Amino acid sequence: MFGTNMSQAQTRENVNKTEQAIKSNGKYALMVMNVQHFKAGILTGKELKEKSSGIDFQIVTCGELVKEISLDKALQNLVVDAVKHYGLKILACGLSIKQLGVDKSLLPAEMPVIANGLIYMLGLEEEGYKTIAF
Repeated sequence: MFGTNMSQAQTRENVNKTEQAIKSNGKYALMVMNVQHFKAGILTGKELKEKSSGIDFQIVTCGELVKEISLDKALQNLVVDAVKHYGLKILACGLSIKQLGVDKSLLPAEMPVIANGLIYMLGLEEEGYKTIAF
């Protein structure tokens, strides 16, 4: 029983250490393709920016998510709030816009369109960003 408690304590310590490894001037980017992951990304970005304004946090939206944002006022408001109040960078994949026939004028002005989300993410990696795609 004592061994079980020790291993749990070590696990908690390791988890805390890992969560504290986020750099105050870190560069992080997510590529997301659905609303659930988009909302989780925004919450994560807000939490990180509250801890350190020096963090650069970008969310690249692709696929059907771009279309959903163009048609959903609540998602548009979420983008505007995240950009204006927290300094997140939220971008729309131009390839997705073209393939899905999305009207770019329906996207928030705070959401720049990039030519190709995959190429953009590769560029961020070359610039030293830690990236996740889901």
